[in-house]
Amino acid sequence: MREQIEILATLQEVDRGIKEKSGARGALLAELQKKQEEIQARNSEMTALRGEWEGKEKARREKELQLQDENKKATDKRMRMTRIKNIKELQALQREIDQIKQGNSQLEEELIKLMEELEVSAASVRAKEEELKQLEDAWKEKRGGIEAEVAGIDKAVADASAVRQSIAARLNRELIGRYELIFSRRGGTAVVSVAEGICQGCFMNIPPQLWNEIIRSDKLILCPSCHRILYHKPAVPSDKHL
Repeated sequence: MREQIEILATLQEVDRGIKEKSGARGALLAELQKKQEEIQARNSEMTALRGEWEGKEKARREKELQLQDENKKATDKRMRMTRIKNIKELQALQREIDQIKQGNSQLEEELIKLMEELEVSAASVRAKEEELKQLEDAWKEKRGGIEAEVAGIDKAVADASAVRQSIAARLNRELIGRYELIFSRRGGTAVVSVAEGICQGCFMNIPPQLWNEIIRSDKLILCPSCHRILYHKPAVPSDKHL
């Protein structure tokens, strides 16, 4: 059993590396997604601004056409005045011309206001376009680096997975099943050593009798506190020269 646990500890190191790389990959993909959503939101904002500008531009053209039409009506009525001799008819026609002038004056004011708004709207569109271009250019360069990093992680994970498969082939299937369950529930730490009678997973004391069983390593022992797989790793004597 000692050999199986030691192999299991080696497997755990590989699994931790895979877990860490997978977490890094997830963070990079999340960054890609977040930035893509930000750019998409900016594009939507640009679309709304352009739509606002186009609406104002359409209103401007309509008012210009309306003003031209009313001016033509006023011109026609003034030409009619030269042919009318009846005072009442002349007065009525003059009132109509005055009303047209008054309406035109209001149209001109509205047109001037629209043109001012168009100028502000166009400046806003240009500023947002430049801002969006800078954002997209900067992100395009950074995105290439992130995608290359993700590809590197994918290769590293694939290589580590191949190593894991070769290690797992040397282990009892039931033992691997137990290990994987603990690994997933205990944050990537399923196999821990015991040092000086203390579990290195939860740092709780191990009962003396259980400690003796761990040293013998003839069966699978779980920590009574954290339920991780325990094993004894004898200290390697250091070379000291007197």
